[in-house]
Amino acid sequence: MNFISKLNGKQWLNLELLCISLMLLSLPSFEAPKNIFLILFVVLASLRHLITGSTEVWRTWDSIFLSILISGFLSTIFAGLSPGDEWKGFRVLLTFISVGWLLYRSNYSNKQIGWLFGLTILAVIPPLCWGLWELLVLHSKDALQLHSVGHVNHSAMYLTIIFGASLGLTLSMWGRSNALNKLALFLLPCLFYISIVIGQSRAAFGIGTLMGITFIYLLAPSKKIKWIGFSIFSLAMAAIFFLNAPILQKQIEYKNNHNVLSGRGAIWNVTMEAARLYPMLGIGIDNRANVTKDIIQKSIEARHEIFDEAHYDFTFKHSHSFYLTQLAERGVLGSLVTLTFILVWLRTLARHFLHKKLTGQALYLWTGSASAWLATFGIGFVNTTFHHEHGILACVFLGLHLAFLKNQQKNTLI
Repeated sequence: MNFISKLNGKQWLNLELLCISLMLLSLPSFEAPKNIFLILFVVLASLRHLITGSTEVWRTWDSIFLSILISGFLSTIFAGLSPGDEWKGFRVLLTFISVGWLLYRSNYSNKQIGWLFGLTILAVIPPLCWGLWELLVLHSKDALQLHSVGHVNHSAMYLTIIFGASLGLTLSMWGRSNALNKLALFLLPCLFYISIVIGQSRAAFGIGTLMGITFIYLLAPSKKIKWIGFSIFSLAMAAIFFLNAPILQKQIEYKNNHNVLSGRGAIWNVTMEAARLYPMLGIGIDNRANVTKDIIQKSIEARHEIFDEAHYDFTFKHSHSFYLTQLAERGVLGSLVTLTFILVWLRTLARHFLHKKLTGQALYLWTGSASAWLATFGIGFVNTTFHHEHGILACVFLGLHLAFLKNQQKNTLI
């Protein structure tokens, strides 16, 4: 405590930056260090605001972040399926929302913001290379996974966000780079996109492709670069088709079996029934895993309806849908707060794109935030997104983008 009391504002800031940097390095690779540095960053950043007497003006985004935490807390203390995993779920929500909020209020310089952005992207390369080695050489894995991100769908979501952010970085730096740097900038998003294809997540592939084409169309600095970008995507699509890539085989197999959604319909039925149990505040964060056949059967039969087990799949412990998860676990109140968060984030992206010329740092920070939005809420239709590692990643890119905008307009609402 004596050491802490002697730290001045700059020393606090440097210590805080060290923790967030180490967290970002660990995020896709190491479980324990990631959690340790995440907690340290949240604690140190919060203490810095208190001890140094932060004079930050309260803005719209402060209210948004706070409302998410308050609604999550209400869904936890009034969880319908308590005791369950609701307090564990709330702690996860608290940490990654706090990361985005504290980055937003950090007062980091644009140089520090750029450092954190670049570090977030580069930190993915080592675990990605190891994941590819495990899959393609050692054959010790049957799917591409980032070590600390885990499940193939979660890793695919993470890679999709990183792909969009890296593409933005490439587009922003292309015109002022030498030949060697241009080669590195070209290979970076290519590596991540190819990895998405190898990962075989159809939703991630679809959103990633849409994201790439859209960013090139909107943000490429010249028509030549646009045509080069579109040509590369066209060649990639042709290669996937003519080489009969596994992701294409997967789609054809599901289509031939009349199972395009991969059994999600029955999983969604369970979640929609769970949402009816405690409609206002939900069953509790992370309590979807505690929804059993007996609970759903009793609920249906209490309405004097017939329970047909064939319409439900209880083997999966999560909803495979961000939106249904919000409705079931956090209820109508939490879902409305989440919808507000989604729309305010989209409004921020639209206002920045329409009112500012996106070049340099503004461009890559915008694409990082837009990538997080598109991947989280696009893939979220068919997968459970915005939690754990990819939730932290999304909040990092959102927080960095908001911090940059705040630096540009210190005394205006964002």
